[in-house]
Amino acid sequence: MAGDIIYADIKTDGAFSLGNSSSLQKSDTHHHGIFLKVGCAIIIILLVTVIVLSILVSFNSSTAHKSCPSKDWRLHGGKCYWVAEANKSWHESKNDCAMKNSHLMVIRDFIDMSFLWKHLNTGVFYWIGLTIPPGGESWTWVDNNPFDSHLFSIEEKWRTRSMKCAQVSQIR
Repeated sequence: MAGDIIYADIKTDGAFSLGNSSSLQKSDTHHHGIFLKVGCAIIIILLVTVIVLSILVSFNSSTAHKSCPSKDWRLHGGKCYWVAEANKSWHESKNDCAMKNSHLMVIRDFIDMSFLWKHLNTGVFYWIGLTIPPGGESWTWVDNNPFDSHLFSIEEKWRTRSMKCAQVSQIR
């Protein structure tokens, strides 16, 4: 038996034949090719979209605040400021700004503060958009945001029952 050779016939279904195996391999390769093409197309579309959007954002941000409504306005830090020369009350100044589709100055950061120090005359008082609303006890900006005491301090000596608004001046 040690030298005997045994032969056997193995019968299988058609699903496992070698001829069918090559068609499955071709089908997989075809699907991989389609997925690769679709994936590349999606990446290219996303890349073009990002490029177009960044160009639009760049264009809008560069032209949005290039100029102010008129030469009376001053551009600083991407914002337009208008400095009134007339002496008016806080409420008159607030209404005057509203007629110009604007509001009294709201100081959010040191860029806004730098406008004050750069463009305003020393010793002259200017109204800003800071007030204590009726019935309120804390300072609030005209855009309803709370006052941030880290930017500057408020002297309370000018506050009376009738005057709950703020003005600013530069002292040297």
